[in-house]
Amino acid sequence: MNISIKKQKGWNIVAIAGRLVVREINNVRKVFESLEKAPSPCIAIDFTKTVYIDSSSITLLLNFQKRVKKAEGILVGFGANDDILDIFSIVHLDEYIDIYRSFEDIEKSVLSTTHY
Repeated sequence: MNISIKKQKGWNIVAIAGRLVVREINNVRKVFESLEKAPSPCIAIDFTKTVYIDSSSITLLLNFQKRVKKAEGILVGFGANDDILDIFSIVHLDEYIDIYRSFEDIEKSVLSTTHY
């Protein structure tokens, strides 16, 4: 798994490539913890190159979403393939984290209603 961060229009975009599995949790957690320290963090997780996600990683995403919300920030995801979208739906992750098809869809939906 590879993880990278870039800034775009006031957002921290976390790109996760490969398999998001339990043995990678500590690496992902460190990245998330560094980002949540900002006031009102805006974080978008890019799942475009994510090929697999396990239950431990879903738990990490839910916990991170709670912490970002507590910090008055926003956490969204985008670019997940159909298999990952199905998993998010089955476990109801999509009820807690908004998942978009693309970053452009985030811009249309989220950025148009907030001030950055």
